[in-house]
Amino acid sequence: MPSDRNTAYPFLEQMRTEELEALLQQEFTAADGGEPDVDYIMAIMEVMKQRDANPPAAEVDVDAAWRDFKENYQGQASAYETEVLPERDSSHLDQITSPSPKKKSRRILRAAVITAACIVILCGAASAFGFDILQAFADWTAETFGFVTPGQEEAEVPQDPYLELRLAVAEETDLPVVPNWAPNDTKLVGAVSMIKRTDGNRIQAVYSVNGERFTVRIQIYDSVPDVYTGIYQKDSSEEIVEYKVSDITHYLMNNNGHLLATWVNENIECFIQGNLSKSDLEKIINSIYEE
Repeated sequence: MPSDRNTAYPFLEQMRTEELEALLQQEFTAADGGEPDVDYIMAIMEVMKQRDANPPAAEVDVDAAWRDFKENYQGQASAYETEVLPERDSSHLDQITSPSPKKKSRRILRAAVITAACIVILCGAASAFGFDILQAFADWTAETFGFVTPGQEEAEVPQDPYLELRLAVAEETDLPVVPNWAPNDTKLVGAVSMIKRTDGNRIQAVYSVNGERFTVRIQIYDSVPDVYTGIYQKDSSEEIVEYKVSDITHYLMNNNGHLLATWVNENIECFIQGNLSKSDLEKIINSIYEE
């Protein structure tokens, strides 16, 4: 059923779709400096909608949608004054003079109006399939614009419990010594400590997971030492297990009920100890060398 706008512009029904598109182009590039003829734009879009809709789209309240657009979004058009929009191929039309720089803001507003018109017209067809296009608006700010499918939640970015340790170590070396995996709910306890020594720096961090704790200590020597200074206690009845990853031998042992791992990599001596399972400790070590 034709709307009032179609009745006001009956000649639109007799025009080909390409000619209707040309009319929209002319309205878009008009440089008269006045407000866009919204009723005219809507009438053109409704005719195009009626031709393309299958099944026919339900009638929508375009007046209410236009009022909502003006109240909530129109004022943001000025933030885009420096943008240059691509021109459509208009070789089949009479030559149209490009708007002057003073008209850029008005051109952007017209672009926004036509965008709003397209969304409003499409709402009827989309509703027939149970999808509300207006709900698809996500972020329309002075800087960015994008769409997010309704119901699609933004994936949470997991926090890196080793971030502070990673930043501290990065100031001293680029060798892989900081883990990239941690058990769920691992949290840094206090702050990362750095102790200056005569032969280098010692960086240490303590972590908690489910009420238990483990320590990561990284000794960075100024140069590869003749003798590494670390001395580690172990249960006398326990054997030392060698665990080799990325051509580096890691030594695993037990100390008073806690697992301990220690190794060296060039001028760095590392140590991890705490209430960790053997499987979790191996995952932590493996993650150090993952790219």
